[in-house]
Amino acid sequence: MQLLYKMASRSAWIARRFAKSNLHGKQKVLRSCSYVPAFRGEVKSQGDVRKNEHALQILHLNCSGSDDRSWTGIGSETFFKSYKKIYPHHKIKEINLWDKDLLKYNLSHVASKMRMVSGEEQAGDKENLTAVEDMITTLYSADKLVISSPMWNYGVPYVLKQYIDCIVQPGLTFQETQNGPRGLVTGRPLLLITSSGGDYTKPGMVHLDFQVPYLKVIFALIGFTNVRHIYIKNTSHDKREHLLQLIYKSVSHEVKQF
Repeated sequence: MQLLYKMASRSAWIARRFAKSNLHGKQKVLRSCSYVPAFRGEVKSQGDVRKNEHALQILHLNCSGSDDRSWTGIGSETFFKSYKKIYPHHKIKEINLWDKDLLKYNLSHVASKMRMVSGEEQAGDKENLTAVEDMITTLYSADKLVISSPMWNYGVPYVLKQYIDCIVQPGLTFQETQNGPRGLVTGRPLLLITSSGGDYTKPGMVHLDFQVPYLKVIFALIGFTNVRHIYIKNTSHDKREHLLQLIYKSVSHEVKQF
């Protein structure tokens, strides 16, 4: 069942309210003012996340390489093996951002969004943003989020940035308020599994890390404030055995916290 929406002025869109109703025993969020069609799927509120420990959904955004030289691939595989032993009933949905035909969010999507914000919607605008809606619905359906990503040129791989540009949307994943932006995807922990050829925790190197600070800030914007981190560092210099030990030690700690 589609969630209800209606167009409103920009000021009303910014200050839109959330009303909750219970349909067929399932929690729904009705969006009174939104610039795109509200989510077709069910949206979990913060209070829903841990209601049923046997049915938690884990979303894994995988930006790792596909061979045994991918350290974030090894890290995420090790993590989920341990996680499944502790939480065998939890369901893990993996989206490999390299394999998925990601929406190329471009100026036509921006134009559709702005027309709907201003109440000047044209034919095809809703359909133009359907893929964005679907991606955000998938994000909302998750109780926990895991991102595995190597460092590329001091930042993130372009497919992860492409995904982020699709799901970080005002009115859908964050809301502008008089006190600044407020994240809407709340109550969900985020685990970052990252790697880098050097050690970017060292003095003189920290300022070159545009990966982890960016991921923490952009996901905090949409509501992910509980962030854990497994950092596989110095992969270009340390021996494989040492790196594997680092992964096992980090995973054994983080899997109990996540």
